[in-house]
Amino acid sequence: MPQILSKPVDRRALLANGGTLLAAWLGCKSILAPCRAAAEDGPVAVPLSSLRPHAPRAVPDMRFADGTGAVRTPADWRGRIVVLNLWATWCQPCVAEMPALAALARHAAPGGDIAVLPVSVDHGGAATVRRFYAAHGVAGLPILCDPQMAIPAALHEDGVPVTLVLDRRGREILRIGGPVLWDAPDVPALLRRMAG
Repeated sequence: MPQILSKPVDRRALLANGGTLLAAWLGCKSILAPCRAAAEDGPVAVPLSSLRPHAPRAVPDMRFADGTGAVRTPADWRGRIVVLNLWATWCQPCVAEMPALAALARHAAPGGDIAVLPVSVDHGGAATVRRFYAAHGVAGLPILCDPQMAIPAALHEDGVPVTLVLDRRGREILRIGGPVLWDAPDVPALLRRMAG
């Protein structure tokens, strides 16, 4: 059943929603830029080892809700390395990447120093994420939501998936547009080296 809008729609929102549908259909990160590396099934996930961190920089205010509706921020995980992934249930590369993020959360759990935070931008919020996790057998990841898409706007990002790696002080050290092979065995050690 289509979602009925309860408030007036401006041109920007209409364009964003139309672009979202087109991007999902194409399996691309954005309608404004071509996929960097595309295969028949969409963008190809890259190994974390092929990416280089940049100098630490402050992040904008990022607020999102957890599964209970409580407002959270990355500062809630200060002291840990944060892998904050913006995703959506309609995004093919995001769906393909989700098992790898769950594997990273499992691999990183023994050390406790890496937090994997998948933040959904689905308009349906926590209920949509719960249904997705159940349907796809996703376990070990928190339910986190930004249905107003405030984080992508604050980051000036126009598509998903987008992942930020934050150091233990909450500073961005890496931003990745597109899927990553998070389930490679060396990823936790690479993240620790990147974070210093």
